[in-house]
Amino acid sequence: MDKTMLASVKTAARHALDCRPWVAGHGAYLLHQVSGRGPIDETGALDDAAMRAAAGWLAAAQDSQSDGGFSGRYKLASGWSSSYPETTGYIIPTLLKLADHWGEPQWRDRAARAIDFLLGLQLADGAFPGGEVLENRTRPSPFNSAQILHGLTHWARSTGDGRTAAAAARCAAWLMSVQDADGAYRRHFYLDVAATYAAHLSCWLAEYGDAFGDSAALASAERHLDWVLARQDKATGWFDLAGFTEDQHRDRNAYTHTIAYTVAGVLTTSLILKREDGIAAARQAAEGIMRRLELSRRLPGVLDWRWREVEHPQCLTGNAQMALIWFALTRHDGDWRFANAGFKALDLVKHAQLRDNANPGLAGGIGGSDPVWGSYIPKALPNWAAKYFIDGLLEKRGLLQEAASNP
Repeated sequence: MDKTMLASVKTAARHALDCRPWVAGHGAYLLHQVSGRGPIDETGALDDAAMRAAAGWLAAAQDSQSDGGFSGRYKLASGWSSSYPETTGYIIPTLLKLADHWGEPQWRDRAARAIDFLLGLQLADGAFPGGEVLENRTRPSPFNSAQILHGLTHWARSTGDGRTAAAAARCAAWLMSVQDADGAYRRHFYLDVAATYAAHLSCWLAEYGDAFGDSAALASAERHLDWVLARQDKATGWFDLAGFTEDQHRDRNAYTHTIAYTVAGVLTTSLILKREDGIAAARQAAEGIMRRLELSRRLPGVLDWRWREVEHPQCLTGNAQMALIWFALTRHDGDWRFANAGFKALDLVKHAQLRDNANPGLAGGIGGSDPVWGSYIPKALPNWAAKYFIDGLLEKRGLLQEAASNP
């Protein structure tokens, strides 16, 4: 055995040990990562089963905690992690959609528990802490606060709950107070580095401002939109500073997760503000990523500024997020090329999902990467992957129903 092969065997063995194949359900899950898995469900016959399984996994993630929040992830090395306020916040709109879609009040009840958990964490200045609760309860995070604002806005609008509306107002005011004069977010931001994926922060300020008639919030969102648009490569549609780290910023690459945060944030804000330049910018980026999907027949987890593959394993969250962007563009433009890309991206996520497993931490969940030992949330199933997958399947269903009723 040569040195290269020996190194590969050692790496595979280390991955296997890290994933604890002796724990209930882990062996079957790991086998699924390397098996042929059968054909992709291109007809959508398994959409309902996949969505029900992912929702069941989210329920298990909440039930694994005693505080009403959703566990951030199921780690193959250690099990459920602690509650994650950021993603608990943006899971709330998904729960409300499920309650309406299935006519099942249990999902609304889960959202109510999540709201109580979040309101108990809000800091005196209106911000919310970053990270999971066992890591931090005191350090504020603009990005995380904005994702929670999204959930508070939807709950307040759905229920008329004044307590939640007041919390949302305080959160929005804090977000505006830490925005820099040029429109960027640097203070308290991850690594103190401004990033264009904060478009997925300011878009929820725009949503809040639109919902509650807050012109200051709308103006704040527009300032950030202008800052992001100024950092787009006009030749390719790439948004610079879309990655997590300074290295990614320097090398002009990013996970599809943060790329999608950037594009979705630009598109959402632009639709609310009726900014055609922002819609066009989002469309250009979405077209470049769509072309990569069509050429590769999959969506590599890390892409560079020319939409070329940097890392082969898929980032499944990014797949689902991009599907949502492509569906939104289909609604706006009437261009079903985008919808077709969204269907394919969701099929790839569905193909990676293991719906039946003895372990509730694995059954129906979506891995961070495919295979699960890829570099995005390695060897774990994050709750936001399941959330975006459900959102994508719901949007797909709605889009197809609308098309059927308006031939």
